[in-house]
Amino acid sequence: MIAAVGLTIDITRDVADHLHDASVPLDSINSIIWSHYHFDHTGDPSLFPSTTSLIVGPGFKSNPQTFPGYPLNPDALVSQDAFEGREVLELEFNSGLEIGGLKALDFFGDGSFYLLQASGHTHDHICGLARTSEDKFIFLGGDAAHHNGLFRPTTLLPLPESISPSPFEGLRIPSFCPGSIFEHIHPATAQGEDYRTTPFYKLNPHLAESLEEANTTLEKIQVFDASPDVFVMIAHDIPAQAILPYFPGKLNGWETKGYKELNTWRFLGDFKKALEM
Repeated sequence: MIAAVGLTIDITRDVADHLHDASVPLDSINSIIWSHYHFDHTGDPSLFPSTTSLIVGPGFKSNPQTFPGYPLNPDALVSQDAFEGREVLELEFNSGLEIGGLKALDFFGDGSFYLLQASGHTHDHICGLARTSEDKFIFLGGDAAHHNGLFRPTTLLPLPESISPSPFEGLRIPSFCPGSIFEHIHPATAQGEDYRTTPFYKLNPHLAESLEEANTTLEKIQVFDASPDVFVMIAHDIPAQAILPYFPGKLNGWETKGYKELNTWRFLGDFKKALEM
């Protein structure tokens, strides 16, 4: 699949390397949690000791694409060495707990971290909700969306009249930009919809095992995203890399550091060339 599109993958450092650099012993990690089975989200569990369990989403172990792994299963898209010698735990969201309309599990039993069933992109896809203070959370969206323009703006979080800080860093423009400059490039405008409350993109059917479930999950995420108490992060949020600390840095206190405000409309910088047309 990778060769067919002419890509190469060069991984020089894995999660295990970053933990080692931060003086975190690998044998202190009780569990690895996969948001889903795609190779760019799994890392290399074989680097961890057998005492580290692997936690996967619903349907993972019953799907021939994911379990058992390759080469034991020639059709699998996951390597068998991720499972060898370790416990593989498949989640069941049957506790009756729901958060924001998504089935949830209280992972540690103390309200500090929840796992949420968020299928659609893949059958096993899950998200995380980490408590960073008494009433603040970070929503770990994985691949429920691949771009922030898939779930912003909305009626709950409309495009501001004035966007500050400006998403166009380094350009000779003011520190803010008017939201109206995006009207003529927003697909909603041509369809007679309100560009200020309609996401820029729609989900690609080819990137969802179930488009219906993926859209339902995305609708739930939009509610989280509109809350001032929740900082929604997706795995492929490239613009966020310039403003957020890397491990072992911490995101506690994100609300006082203004990370959500800095990042919410930062993705609009991706449309610079379209605005120049």
